[in-house]
Amino acid sequence: MPPDPSANNNKQRGKYTTRACEECRRRRAKCDGKRPSCSKCLQGDISCQYSVVEDGRRPASKTYVLSLRQRIESLELLLERHGIDPHEREQPSSKRVDYAATVKKGDEDAAIDELAEGVKGKLALDESLNFDKHGELRYFGPTSGRLEFQGSSDPLSASDHGKISAITCLDSIITGLDDVGFTRPIQEHLISLYFKWEQPWFAVVDEELFRQSMYCCGRYWSSLLHLAILAVGSRYSDRIDVRSDPDNPNTAGKYFLEQAKRRLHSEMERPSLMTIQTLAIIGTFYVAIGADAACWLYLGMAGRLCLDMGLNLDPAGFEETNMMSHREIQLRRQIYWTLYCHDKWASSYTGRVCSMLDSQAAVKMPDDDEISDTDSPALKAFRPLQRAMISICKIQENIILSLWAPKPLLKDNQRPTFLESCLLDLRTWFYDLPTKLRVDRPNDIPHAYILHMIYHTARILLAKPFIMRGNSHPSKNQTGCKTIDLATSICRESARAICLVAQRYRQVFGGFHLSPISATHCTLLATLVLLGERENLILPSHKNKLSLCLTVLDELSKSWHPARLIGHNLRKLCHSEIPNQMISPPGGENNIDRDGNETGFPLDLDLGLELPNISFDGIEPEQHTNFGSALTSQYELSVPMESLPIDYGFFDILNQSSWDQMW
Repeated sequence: MPPDPSANNNKQRGKYTTRACEECRRRRAKCDGKRPSCSKCLQGDISCQYSVVEDGRRPASKTYVLSLRQRIESLELLLERHGIDPHEREQPSSKRVDYAATVKKGDEDAAIDELAEGVKGKLALDESLNFDKHGELRYFGPTSGRLEFQGSSDPLSASDHGKISAITCLDSIITGLDDVGFTRPIQEHLISLYFKWEQPWFAVVDEELFRQSMYCCGRYWSSLLHLAILAVGSRYSDRIDVRSDPDNPNTAGKYFLEQAKRRLHSEMERPSLMTIQTLAIIGTFYVAIGADAACWLYLGMAGRLCLDMGLNLDPAGFEETNMMSHREIQLRRQIYWTLYCHDKWASSYTGRVCSMLDSQAAVKMPDDDEISDTDSPALKAFRPLQRAMISICKIQENIILSLWAPKPLLKDNQRPTFLESCLLDLRTWFYDLPTKLRVDRPNDIPHAYILHMIYHTARILLAKPFIMRGNSHPSKNQTGCKTIDLATSICRESARAICLVAQRYRQVFGGFHLSPISATHCTLLATLVLLGERENLILPSHKNKLSLCLTVLDELSKSWHPARLIGHNLRKLCHSEIPNQMISPPGGENNIDRDGNETGFPLDLDLGLELPNISFDGIEPEQHTNFGSALTSQYELSVPMESLPIDYGFFDILNQSSWDQMW
């Protein structure tokens, strides 16, 4: 008897699940996903376990999907205004498929190679082009007229290049290491601090190449670069002997800086890649001691040398790459992108224009080096961190040029559309972050937290022009009011998110004493946004957020003097903005800062909490454990803080009620 087809139709289909248990995965069997045990394991009396490792198949958030739909609608409306029907299919489906097939990751690299080929420049060692004749590659473009001289003299071979490089290393091992004035163990201590805390964020040096060259006077080490690293490493050290004045922490590393400055003049006459690295690191040291002008100068010189040596063009597009190892090609890319990112942070920190634009370069993203399973999590996350930093800085550059430049690229009527478009770009960047850079769970990579603070700072920079006081063109229509409301919401949400990320950083690492300086500007902008919420200044939870920001700046001031000055001025601003009854702590006495001045702002919140030991074994990925619930017992909250959503796309939306519950 043939089977009744209606029976199959009436048969209920099993419930679809996106996550199967480990046993069903092993047996390649369908799993209904029931907890704590699926039906198959229950029938077979088998232990049912679900993996806590995420498989990357996270659903998109409703906010993210809604933003995409709004973006599509606005683009379709724009096409209709130009007489183009967005729903008309002018191209055959086969062509559309072929076009879609070409949109892949390698296309960007191909475009860069094509651009470098179109420039038709040259990285020259040939003395007919490179008049310096000291063994360093220099870039010359077609407008120079020198390219016509190619071949008029014998070009240097790779072996000759190696010989010249060895000759240019004039420093001996004794001069470089034993003549510094400190023992080698102390130097190693400072170098290790530099590469652990500063290098991942400001990765202008390849640690492996530097260490390999340090004891053999190789191409990627110089005594000048060595001293610069010791100077910045001293900023992260508690040793008294690295200070010029034992009682003044801001003098840490100045001894090494003075030695470096004495040697800098001679090296500037024969600049190399190490010269660029040294200038960048010295610039970092100057900003650490509060010398912003000197920092701007040294970073500017490093940027000029980048153009001189062609670091703004990918070396893969030139014939001269046969003289470079793969590691040197990677190093050239790494130096350029590090300075590019620093230029964006420096421009926002000082409120000045960007000097290194994405349109002026054609450099591939740094590639992943071979990483073994035994490497530390920080090393495994190094390249993804770099790529995330570069991507967010490109968006930030667009924000600065479009809204904050002396001659902004956008007109007033173009700004609301740009706000929505750029906000979607930021959300996309955030949504695509790899798991190792997320902070919805405890993360032992400190720079991942700073990356999130940078993200929310970019959101504030995007939204703030729409709500700044004294706006000469206030919007009166309904659309303009919605834009202002959206911008206000973005600023407030991101300010709270910066506070939350800062609190989590403090819980994991004990404070911001070893944080990069970038956290200073992020904290400053968050504090200013919080102070702008005048209707909330009387709320204890709001006061505690401000207290947290000031505490972060105090901790940053150990290594970075500008944080101390900014914190001091913010305390004065808090004193003038917050009602008098909220200024003095219980007892009527004002707080005294380390200079002996009255701050006029109470720091009565106990922020010295340590992160409890949280175990994630057996916790399902859908049940994201969050710091708020982990701290419930310490804060004696009746309702734990709202968990971060599954898709991680809502982390940039933190509501006021959640914060009131936490504080």
